[in-house]
Amino acid sequence: MISSGVATDPQLFALLALSATALGTLLGDGYTTMVGLQHGFEEGNPVSRWLFKKIGLPWTLFTQGVALLFLIGAISNYDLNASYVFAGILTAGEAVMCVRNYLMLKKAKISLK
Repeated sequence: MISSGVATDPQLFALLALSATALGTLLGDGYTTMVGLQHGFEEGNPVSRWLFKKIGLPWTLFTQGVALLFLIGAISNYDLNASYVFAGILTAGEAVMCVRNYLMLKKAKISLK
């Protein structure tokens, strides 16, 4: 078990790259969700739906992004490999949702612009 405190530069770069891709896919999912909501679609996640009503989509995305980066960083302090796995799972999950949203919008002939 290696923590980020004793990690080498390539290991930290890998963590940075995984964190950036996790954040990027989160924002991609958020953007496609926003476009869908503007065209009458409904958010499927009840927690996100509640947060959208309480603080709005931009603040929900900001809160989720901060929580994502905080959790990746916190996990990396204890086990760097676990943080790689965690960031990878988040990236894959958000990428699937982003593509799913895009395909739903494309099927409804809705542009992302």
